[in-house]
Amino acid sequence: MNTINNAIPFVPENTTDPAAGLNLSLNQIDALLQVRVQTVGANTPPAGVEGQRHVVGTAPTGVWAGQANKLARYLDGAWSFYDARYAVAADGSFYIRAVGTWAVVSGGGAAAWGDIAGTLSDQTDLQAALGAKESALVAGPNITIDRTNPASPVIAAAGGGGTPLQVIPVACSDETTALTAGTSKVTFRMPYAFTLTSVRASLTTAQVSGAIFTVDMNESGVSILGTKMTIDNTEKSSFTAAIAAVLSGATLANDAEITIDIDQIGDGTAKGLKVYLIGSPA
Repeated sequence: MNTINNAIPFVPENTTDPAAGLNLSLNQIDALLQVRVQTVGANTPPAGVEGQRHVVGTAPTGVWAGQANKLARYLDGAWSFYDARYAVAADGSFYIRAVGTWAVVSGGGAAAWGDIAGTLSDQTDLQAALGAKESALVAGPNITIDRTNPASPVIAAAGGGGTPLQVIPVACSDETTALTAGTSKVTFRMPYAFTLTSVRASLTTAQVSGAIFTVDMNESGVSILGTKMTIDNTEKSSFTAAIAAVLSGATLANDAEITIDIDQIGDGTAKGLKVYLIGSPA
C-alpha cells in the first residue's frame, strides 16, 4: 500500500475486502490525532496500559528495540510504533520532532521554550527581559510603556507622570515680511490649562548680523521667561542658541491671554517667526 506524510497506508483500488487495510489506516490516524503521551524519552518499555502512548527514547530496549524516537502505543495487548511529528506530555509540555529528534517548545517541561528562546524558560522570564529593555527606554527619552493590556501596549513620550507631551505651535508673522521689534506680535488664549516643560522659537529666514534676535512670552501681560528665547545670527532656531531659554512660570491657566513680543532684532533680515509651547495638559 502507498503511504504519505505520517506513513498512513492507502487501501489499493479494486480491493475486494478493504476492511483490513481500512482498519489499519484508521488505527494509525487514531494513534496520531490528539497525541497526548504518558512519557517522553524513556528507553525501557513500561507495563502496557490499553490505549496509552509514549515517545520512545534514543536507545530503546526490549520490545521497543529498534524503535528510537517513535511514538509507541499499547493496543489490544501489543505495542505499535508510528512516525509522529508532535506530542503533548502529561505536564502540558508541547514537543515536536525535527531531524529525527524530539525537542520541547512550550509548556510545563523543565526546558520549556528551550529551542525557541534560549534561556527564556517561561513567560515570566520573557517579561523580565522585556522589562529590562523598558527600563532602559524610560530612563532615556522620557518614554513610558503601559503593559496593562498585553495585547495592546501603549508607548508614549512623556512629560511628567507619564502624560504624553503636546506641542502647540504659534505663527507670529507671515513668511515674507521682515520682522521688527515690538510687543504683542500675536495674541491668543489658552484652550485649556497647560504645564510647560520648554518653549522654542524658529525663523523661516535667519538674520545675518547685529544684535541677537530675542523673543519674550507673556501670560496676562507678565513674562513667563526668566531667560528669554534667543536665536543666534545665521541660525533659524532657539534650540541651538548659545543661551537657552529658562521658564519662570510653568503653568498657563485655562483661557489665559498669551502674547508674544519681539524684544530685539539685528540687521532686520529675519522673517517668519514661530513659537512652540511644549508640555502637557495641567
